[in-house]
Amino acid sequence: MKKLMAFMLAAALALSLAACGGKSEAAKAVDQMISEIGEVTVNSGGHISAAEEAVAALDEKDRQQLENLDSLEKARETCDSLILESEADKIEEVISAIGTVTLDSGDAISAAANAYGSAAPEVQALVKNAADLEAASLALNSLRVSEVSDMIDAIGTVTLESGESIDAAKAAFDALPASLQGQVGNASSLEAAGTSLRELKEAMAQTLLADMRMEEDMVRGMRFYYSKAQPIYADDRCFVLPYLGQQGDNTWLCAQYHYTEDDWIFFNKITFAVDDARYYKFANRSDLVRDNDNGYVWEFINTGDVSESEIEIFRAIANSTQTIVRFEGDEYYYDFTVSTEDKDAIREVLTAYEALK
Repeated sequence: MKKLMAFMLAAALALSLAACGGKSEAAKAVDQMISEIGEVTVNSGGHISAAEEAVAALDEKDRQQLENLDSLEKARETCDSLILESEADKIEEVISAIGTVTLDSGDAISAAANAYGSAAPEVQALVKNAADLEAASLALNSLRVSEVSDMIDAIGTVTLESGESIDAAKAAFDALPASLQGQVGNASSLEAAGTSLRELKEAMAQTLLADMRMEEDMVRGMRFYYSKAQPIYADDRCFVLPYLGQQGDNTWLCAQYHYTEDDWIFFNKITFAVDDARYYKFANRSDLVRDNDNGYVWEFINTGDVSESEIEIFRAIANSTQTIVRFEGDEYYYDFTVSTEDKDAIREVLTAYEALK
């Protein structure tokens, strides 16, 4: 009996000692953090990371006392999986937003392609409608090719008025990637239309040149073509007219701004009142030619290479209802109105220039 009592006391003491050596407070706190994660969502990442950091901070003895470590690992796996699915869902929404593909779908398809292309492979693997994105891209490419083909067909028989339609079709063709240009079945027709238009323009330009007054500089190998409206003599009248310079295959536009009357104005500025618009050209003293004879004086600028801004002025004059040109000096000025004949001359010279340049 005494032996039995002694054994029972020893067992109780052992249990008491074991209870004193139970889970540490640190391990209890970390287990509590893990249990508080609860149902895992895409927003659980912060709580899970905090618990993982707490586990890492435990020493090995305390870590072995954790009861919820498996739950933490499963929570991490679930959270990571939910995040990947959420990212895939967002990409699927962007792809779905493409809708029915039209020629205006380019931005939507590009946005979807960028979203899908920048995603991690694990996310791409979860996107359920990735095939729809590829199909949308193919459909857009097909529409773009068809549009260009239709534009080329719409050119029809080439005339001198076909320039805009040819330019538009060429711009649309050039905008296609090289891989799609090869799918335009009538691309050769576009090239042929461009060739035909150039030939028509050159023939028209040669006809216009044949009707102009030509002066040849044999020493420099140059020819200059003046409209019949342009005066030969310096004291004839005031005018502002372009003319053509040509050397070999090179053609350029020149212009003369000419004042003549019975008194000097010493102009240094020209104002063009073209309907409601105003344009200006300023004259450097070194560019001006001045002379006089038989009671008449003349002052003029001869520009050997007309700028784009000057071409714009001439186009505006040719298409105007009324253009008044004012030669202005510091004290005096002189106005004259551009005649219909001069407007026609400007138009013919510009047309020949555009065809030959």
